Amino acid sequence: MSPQINNNRMISLQGKGISRGLAKGNAFVYLDILHRDSELYVIDSAHIDEEKSRIDRAIRDVQQGLIIDAKHIEKKLNKNAAAIFLAQESILSDSTILSELKRILEEDLINAEQVVRTVFRLYARKFREMDNPLFQDKGDDIDDLSRRLLLSLSGIHAHSLENLPPQTILVARRLLPSDTVFLSRDSTVGVLAEFAGMAAHAALLARELGIPCVGGISDLFESVNTGDIVIVDGTTGNVVINPDISAVKKYDSSRIIALKIQAKALKISRAEKATTLNGVNISVMANARSKEDVKLAIEGGADGIGLFRTEPFFLSSKHFPTDIEFADFLRYSLKPAQGKYINVRLLDIGADKNPIYLHLPPEPDPFLGRRGIRILRAYPELLEAQLRAILEVSKEFTLGILIPLVVTEEDISIVVKMIRELAEELCISDLPRIGAMIETPAAALSVSLLKQHVDFFSIGSNDLTQYTMVAGRENPLVSEYFIDDHPSILRLIRLIIDEAGSIPVSICGEVAGRNEILAKILNTGIRSISVSASLVPDIKSTVLKTMIYEPDYRKN
Repeated sequence: MSPQINNNRMISLQGKGISRGLAKGNAFVYLDILHRDSELYVIDSAHIDEEKSRIDRAIRDVQQGLIIDAKHIEKKLNKNAAAIFLAQESILSDSTILSELKRILEEDLINAEQVVRTVFRLYARKFREMDNPLFQDKGDDIDDLSRRLLLSLSGIHAHSLENLPPQTILVARRLLPSDTVFLSRDSTVGVLAEFAGMAAHAALLARELGIPCVGGISDLFESVNTGDIVIVDGTTGNVVINPDISAVKKYDSSRIIALKIQAKALKISRAEKATTLNGVNISVMANARSKEDVKLAIEGGADGIGLFRTEPFFLSSKHFPTDIEFADFLRYSLKPAQGKYINVRLLDIGADKNPIYLHLPPEPDPFLGRRGIRILRAYPELLEAQLRAILEVSKEFTLGILIPLVVTEEDISIVVKMIRELAEELCISDLPRIGAMIETPAAALSVSLLKQHVDFFSIGSNDLTQYTMVAGRENPLVSEYFIDDHPSILRLIRLIIDEAGSIPVSICGEVAGRNEILAKILNTGIRSISVSASLVPDIKSTVLKTMIYEPDYRKN
């Protein structure tokens, strides 16, 4: 069969390779990201019906979520708490509000998000200006509804990625976690992003899916259109739009060679333990977020699952999941790794990861605000539901519980106390191992205190780098400062290991999956790493060819 060629002019672009591999497919330009990043944008009359439909869908979506949440909250808490959600649902059923939303849309020709902000801000102010305190309190309900609708509008955008056709090259300015929960390696074969560094969510997702990704491409949106044929080289950072016959033949030849190398690495990883040239055993585990990831990891020779992310499950749900639903998800997803060590991280949300049904309040500095365990402490019913599910599933799997973004001893003790109380209620005597994520300099410098409460530590190098180097992992303006093998990071890792003593320490950040600096990481004393499932064979192959320094006091 002759190569498929696009008749449009071939364009070559150069970016930064952030997930290795080669891919060819059809571009899908994710323009919704532009809208989300913009505070306000003007529409023309031809798009009025489209924006009206977005508002209608958002209202139906929020109404359904409110009813589901009311039922669940009534079961978990009480009828009075549930009544709040039902009252909000009745407000949205008022035809006056819908009419006002559409009137503003038609008159001002602005996007749905701005229409919602404008109308609900006006209603909230009217309620707060009333003399009756009962009506004044309705202003908070209006603000809450506005937040839900805005989150739903974003969710509807994210869902547009759910049914991408096979062989898709996703093109975006940047990707948020809520954008990526529906992406699958069955449909997406590559990612191009204008703004994406090594630790950005787009890069992390691409590596977890085992697909090539190129970031930092200037003028990307001026060069590619939906439907264009695209070749992506995630190793060199080269991108070809609408390749000619010569470019396609070169791609086909390179792809064959890459597949042979990959097959060789996979064969080695299945057959051998990861042992360095000087005889040091390294545990190579995998990061995963789905059954497909877990299966790929075990097939690739992973020693277990070092980090199972729960955020995709919670972000993709439109209502407050029950402990039964979460337990079913864990059983289904973890089955391929039954019999091996599996570390399940508690829900790590906040900042740029917000489930629609929690409608978390806005914060001036979200990455320095309520994230990880701080959210779970603020929503103990959410923490309890997860722990109850994990304890049930621990009867069938060898589980560890990872607590995200630990900073203080109390962050751990609150979780441990709840685990013990629930275990007693469920008549479970064999408790899962308790682990703490070390993701901040404060936690790294407090290991001697934290280790009194845990069975193991896991270093999250992405956040540890972000907070140590004061460089946001998603901020392209400071990407040159995001240096995850900086001497300060390596020194913190050594300190963590030394202070931990007999407590096991693993590293699950993206730094562990980079072949070129793996020896540097292992020379800190790290003997357990967790990498993207697709990288397990390659990393094990690299370990077998690596000579590392082994201090005398660590040999025993």
